[in-house]
Amino acid sequence: MNARRGERLIVVHGHAYQPPREDPWSGEVPLEASAAPFHDWNERILTECYAPNTHARVLDATGAVVGERNNYEHVSFDLAPTLARWLRATAPTVHDAIVAADRAGHARVGHGPAIAHPGSHAILPLATAAERDLLVAWGVAEFVARFGRRPEGMWLPETAVDLATLETLAAHRIAFTILAPHQLALVRSGPDEPWSSDIDHDLPYRIALPSGATMIVLTYDGALSTAIAFDGLLHDGRDLAARLVSVAESARAVVAAATDFETYGHHHRFGEMALAATFDVIAATPGVRLATAAEAALTIAPHEALLAERTAWSCAHGIERWRSDCSCRMDPNAGDQQWRTPLRRGLDWLRDTIMQLPELASDLADPSQARSRWVDVLVDPTAIGAFDAAFVTGTPDRAHAWLALQEHLLMMMSSCGWFFDDAAGLETRIVLRHAARAIELVRALDGPDLEAGLVEHLGAMRSQARPDLDDGTAIWRAATA
Repeated sequence: MNARRGERLIVVHGHAYQPPREDPWSGEVPLEASAAPFHDWNERILTECYAPNTHARVLDATGAVVGERNNYEHVSFDLAPTLARWLRATAPTVHDAIVAADRAGHARVGHGPAIAHPGSHAILPLATAAERDLLVAWGVAEFVARFGRRPEGMWLPETAVDLATLETLAAHRIAFTILAPHQLALVRSGPDEPWSSDIDHDLPYRIALPSGATMIVLTYDGALSTAIAFDGLLHDGRDLAARLVSVAESARAVVAAATDFETYGHHHRFGEMALAATFDVIAATPGVRLATAAEAALTIAPHEALLAERTAWSCAHGIERWRSDCSCRMDPNAGDQQWRTPLRRGLDWLRDTIMQLPELASDLADPSQARSRWVDVLVDPTAIGAFDAAFVTGTPDRAHAWLALQEHLLMMMSSCGWFFDDAAGLETRIVLRHAARAIELVRALDGPDLEAGLVEHLGAMRSQARPDLDDGTAIWRAATA
C-alpha cells in the first residue's frame, strides 16, 4: 500500500548530530563541566537519547512495561558522520543497533529509515565547489560503508541550500532532500499550471536544476515540528499520536515532521517513550501509515517547485546566521553577534590559503583523488595499507599529515561555531581549535606559519560573556591554550 491508493503517510525525521568534540591533538573528548554529572555532552546525550531510542520502553494503560522498540527502525533519521564515528568507538552496541534498525526497516518497506549526511556539519552554500563536492562524497562513502547500501536522500546541515548544493547532491546520485516550506519560492501542480507562492507541505516537490538533473524535496510541516520540539507534545505519546494522525488525515498525501533527534529523550525526558507509544496508535488507525522519508519522497507523485536560494531552517535571513549579525540568536537578550563576520572571513582565508599550497601534498600521486578516498580510512582504519599502496608515493607520515589537515579544514567549518550567541562559547572554541591544528600541520609540512594572518582576520571578534576576551587575539589564545 502507498499514498497513491488514498493512504496518508506520516514521516517523523530526526537529525542526529553533535559537534566534533574530540580534541584535535589527542582525539579524546575533553571534560566538559557544563555537561555534569557526565564527562561531556556526547556522553550525556548518548545516555539520555541515542541509547534509550534503541530500546524505548512501551507501557500499557496501567503504566506497566509491556515491550521495547528500536525507534530508529520506525522513524526517519540521518546520523552525522562525526557522531557516527564517535558512537562506533564509544558505544558500539548503540551504533550497531542503529545500523540494524536501518537494515530491518529497509527490508520491510524497501526504503530504509536512514538517509545520508555530508562529511561534516558545514553550511554547504558557503563552501567552495571543491569543498562541497568532498563533503557530499565523504557523506555518501560513509553511508555506504556503515549501512551497506547507497543512500537515497541526504540531510543538509541546517537544511542550508542553494542550487549549486542540489547540483552536487544530484551529481552524487542523491535523489531527495528535506527542506522547510519557506525554502521553496514557487510551486505548481504541472507544467501547464501557473506558479503559486502558496506552499503546501503535504506533497513532495520536484526541482529542475540548471544542469538538466532534478531533485525531489520533501518539505516538513513547520507547525507540527515546532509543537513536537517546543510545545509539549512529547509529554504524552497519546497526544503526539493524536496530533500526527489529525494532521495526516487532512493532508493530500503525506505529513512530515522534522526535528533534531536529540528532542526524543535529551531535550524532553522520556521523549523516546512518547515516540514509541505512537507507533501502535498509527498502525491501528485506518487510512494513515508511518513511513520513511525516502518512501514518501520517492513513491508519491511530486508537484513542481522553484527553490528559494540560500535559505536554511534555523535562520530567518537566509544563511546569514553563519556569517553576519543577522539578529538570529538563542537568547533574545544576548548582545550583538558582530563576531560572526570576522570568524567566517578568517576561516575562509585560512582554508583558501592552505589550498593554494600544492607543495604540501607532494607525497601523494593524486592529492585530489587521495583526499576523496581518505574517508575509507576514517571509516575503517585498517584500510590504511591499501590506501597507501594506491596513493602514497613519498613519505607516508607526511602524506597522512596532509590528509589529516584536510579533515581539520572541514571540521573548522562546522556550523555550530557560528550558531550560538557568544564568540567565546564552547562550539566556537571547537572550530578555532581545529583551525589551530590545521596551522600546526602546515608548519609540520614545512609550509608557512599562518597563525598571525588568521589572528589578524579575527581581530574584531569580542566576547559578551567574557569581558576579558575583548578582541580576536584574546579569544584565539583562550581557545587554543
